Amino acid sequence: MKKVFLLTALLCNLSLFAQKFEAGFVGGFSASQISGDGLAGFDKGGARLGAYISYPLKNKRINFEVGMQYLQKGSKEPSGERGISNYNMNLHYVEVPFTVNYSLKSGLLLETGIGAGVLVNYTEENANGTLLGESPNTLALDFLCGIQYQLFEQLKINVRYGNSITPIRKESVENSLENKDWYSSLVTFALMYKISR
Repeated sequence: MKKVFLLTALLCNLSLFAQKFEAGFVGGFSASQISGDGLAGFDKGGARLGAYISYPLKNKRINFEVGMQYLQKGSKEPSGERGISNYNMNLHYVEVPFTVNYSLKSGLLLETGIGAGVLVNYTEENANGTLLGESPNTLALDFLCGIQYQLFEQLKINVRYGNSITPIRKESVENSLENKDWYSSLVTFALMYKISR
């Protein structure tokens, strides 16, 4: 009987603890560019897919959010400007974003934080085929800021900007146009679907 009571109490405590969290899935698309590759414009499209958990702090207007997501970044120049014919760089990351979100008013939140990513795959090519330059850095650290807006009880829209703090590639490589480190910029548009609270 004592064991049943303890188990019941434990389950009740876990249930109350879990109710403080908000968990859900994230899905959307991205537009990115790379500073330092000699090109300009958010011409590279990609995907953002993942999950998140947020936890409200004592001040209910502030919550802490952590996630895990797949992100596509890169650079693209299909027009052949500056002698680059159909240049295309695809970067595939698994990222863990940490953000602090502040509620301005009902349904609207500002977010800011850091994203830590690991490069899991990449390709770099132009019209002549695969480019065999120096590999991008495996680890990436990004500054993040954005907004969340509550559309419905279980659905939010998220617009987020990310800019790399650490370079994604050091200095120039054989196919680089400028002698400086490369940094990525990314804008994502996503839906956040809440599955529990």
